[in-house]
Amino acid sequence: MLTKKLAEEIVHQTMLRLRRNINVISPSGVILASGDKMRVENIHEGALYVAKTKETLIINEDNINAFPNTKPGINMPIMYQDEVVGVIGITGDSEELLEVANLVQLTTEMMTHQAIVESMSEWQRKNNDYIFEALVHGSKINAALQERIQKLPFSLEGPYQIVLLSLAEASATENSLPLFFEDLFYKQPVLAGHSQLHEYYILLTNYDEQKLQHLMKALRKKKHKLPSLQIGVGPNVANLAQLPHCYNGAKTALEFAFLHKEITFFEDVELFSLFKNRDSEDVQAFQHRVLKNMNAKQLETLQTFFDCNLQLKLCAQRLHIHRHTLTYRLNKIRELTGYDPQYFEDAVILKMACTFR
Repeated sequence: MLTKKLAEEIVHQTMLRLRRNINVISPSGVILASGDKMRVENIHEGALYVAKTKETLIINEDNINAFPNTKPGINMPIMYQDEVVGVIGITGDSEELLEVANLVQLTTEMMTHQAIVESMSEWQRKNNDYIFEALVHGSKINAALQERIQKLPFSLEGPYQIVLLSLAEASATENSLPLFFEDLFYKQPVLAGHSQLHEYYILLTNYDEQKLQHLMKALRKKKHKLPSLQIGVGPNVANLAQLPHCYNGAKTALEFAFLHKEITFFEDVELFSLFKNRDSEDVQAFQHRVLKNMNAKQLETLQTFFDCNLQLKLCAQRLHIHRHTLTYRLNKIRELTGYDPQYFEDAVILKMACTFR
C-alpha cells in the first residue's frame, strides 16, 4: 500500500521543511526512500520493531546496539485503518526531535491516506467502467466479471435505468461531471463514470420513480449551468440481460437530444429506433410496452378505429356499437396505455404498436 514513489515524495516534502534526514520504511523493514541514498533498500531493524508493536521507537546511545544498522533518531508507525502500512524515521538527537516528531507523523499519515484513497478511488472508477461496458454490450457474466461485480460496494439489483450525458465539445467545465457524480451519488447504489469521448454514463440499480425524479431535477440544474450538455434516458428494464436494450435506448435518446431543451427520454424519440426488422428486440419491446395492458376487445376496437381513419361514427357502425360505447372504450385505452387514440401524436404511436404486433 505504501509505494516507493509515495515514499520518495514523503521524504522530499518532509526534508524541505524539517532539514533532517528522513527514512520511509516498509512494514517488512526495507528502507524505501531516504535522504541518505546509500541506505535505500537496506533493512532497518528499528522499523521492524515499530511495525510489529505499532509503537514509536526512540533509538539513542542506550539501545542502539539492540538495533543493528540503525542511527539515533525517532521511528514512528504510519497507520491506515489501524494497520501499519509503513514507518517514518527521523535521524538525529531524539531530545531535539520530540517537538516535531508528532507533526511529522501526522503529516506523513495524511499524505499516505490521501494517496491510498485516491488509488482506491481510481481503481473503483476503472472497475465501474469495465462492468458497465461488459453489461451493456451483452458480455457473458463469467467468473471474472462476477468477481468484479462482487467488489462493488452494493449489489446489482433491478429494475435498472441508464442515463447518458454528452458534451458537444471539450471544455474546462467537463471535469466537473465526475465530481458532480461523486457528490450526487455518495453512498448510493449507482454506477457512474466515463464511457466514451465526451460521453458519461449513469446506471441506476434498484431504482424507483422517486429516485429517478430526484436525479432528473439535479440533471436539469446541471444542464442550465452547462448548456452544451445533452442528456438521454433509456427505458427501464427488469434484469441485467436487458441492459443492452436499455443502453441502446439511451443512445437513441442522446442522438436526438438536440430536439429537446432539457432531458430526452427514449419514449420521446422511440419511433426513430423502430424503422428496422419488426422482429428486433427494440420493436418487440416497444409494442409490448404500449399494448401490454389491453385485452382482445380493446385491441380490436383500436385497430378498427385506425382502419376507419379515426372517424368515430364509421368505427361505431363497423363495430355495431353505440358511439358513446366507442368513446368509453377509447377513453379506457387512454387510461391503460397513457396514449390518447384521438390525439394525433399518440395515435401514431398506438398505430405503429398495432402494426408491429
